[in-house]
Amino acid sequence: MKIISEFIKSLGFTFSFRRLKRAILLVILFSIIGVGVYLFYEFEASESGLRFIYTHEVAKAMDLEDNTIIKIYKKDINNDRNQDFVFIMGKEQRSGDNALNSIVELYKDVEFVVIDGEKGEITKYKTQKEFKSDVALQIYEDEEEMYFLISDLSGNVELYNLYYGDVIDIIGNTTDKEFLGYTIYTNKDDKNSKLEVSLDNFEKEYLKEYTKTKKFDLSELGINLLDYRETYLRDRFSKVELNDVDNDGALEFVAYQYLLYDLDDTKQENKTIGEVKTVFEIKDNKLKFSKVEIKMQD
Repeated sequence: MKIISEFIKSLGFTFSFRRLKRAILLVILFSIIGVGVYLFYEFEASESGLRFIYTHEVAKAMDLEDNTIIKIYKKDINNDRNQDFVFIMGKEQRSGDNALNSIVELYKDVEFVVIDGEKGEITKYKTQKEFKSDVALQIYEDEEEMYFLISDLSGNVELYNLYYGDVIDIIGNTTDKEFLGYTIYTNKDDKNSKLEVSLDNFEKEYLKEYTKTKKFDLSELGINLLDYRETYLRDRFSKVELNDVDNDGALEFVAYQYLLYDLDDTKQENKTIGEVKTVFEIKDNKLKFSKVEIKMQD
C-alpha cells in the first residue's frame, strides 16, 4: 500500500474520499443520462412512440374530438414528395370506467382518415362499423395500385383505394350486405380420426357455389379430433391479407377461415389446424371470386 501511495503522490494526485464520491456521482449521473437518452430514442422509434408523436402533429391539423388514433402512418401516398398522414380512429369502449384499471375492448364509430401533406386537405370515411381492440390498418402496394386494409380477428374487414382524394370502398362495391365467407360444416367419424368438410355459399353473389365434400384422414398427422373444437366463426373470416398469389404483379384479396381450434388453453402457438382459403381478384374496384380451397395443415 505504501508503494502505491507513493506512486500516486508522484503523479501529483491527492486522494480524498470527497473526490472519490464526486467521481462516483458523476459516473452514475452520466450513466442515467445515457440510459435515458437511449430509452427516449427507442421509444421514439417504436410504434407507440411514433403514434404519440404523430397524434400531436395530427391534433394541430384537425379536431380529434373524443376519438383515439388507433393506427397511423406517415407516408407519401400520392407521389408528390410530401409525407401524408393515413390513420384510423375511433371511440374507445373499455372494460371499466377507470382508464388505468381497464382495457380497450372495442372501438366504435371507426373512421379512415387521410391528411394531405402538401395541401392539408382532410379526407374522412366512416366505416359504419365497430372493431375489436386488435384492429389493424395495413397499406399494400402492387405495380399499379395502393390499398388500405382494415381488419380485426373477429372477421370485420374494410378495403379501400384512393382516387383523386376520394375513398373507394371496394367491399362496399362488392356487396351491400355483410361481407361473409362460406358457411362451414364438419363431420367426424366414430374414431375421431377422419374429418369431412363441406361449404355452403348461401347464395352470396360474390362467392361461387362449392359442391364438393373434402375428406381428411387425420390419423396420418397424429391428430385426435377430441382435442379440437369446430370454429365459432362458421361463416366469418378468421384472417385477411393482400398477396400476389399468381405472381402477375397485381395483388389479390385472400381470406382465411380456420376449421379447428385446439382445446388446450396452455398452448399459445399453432392453435388452429385446417383452413378454407378464398381468393378474390380486385377488378374495377370490386372483389371478383377467383378460387377456394380447403386444406389441412398443422
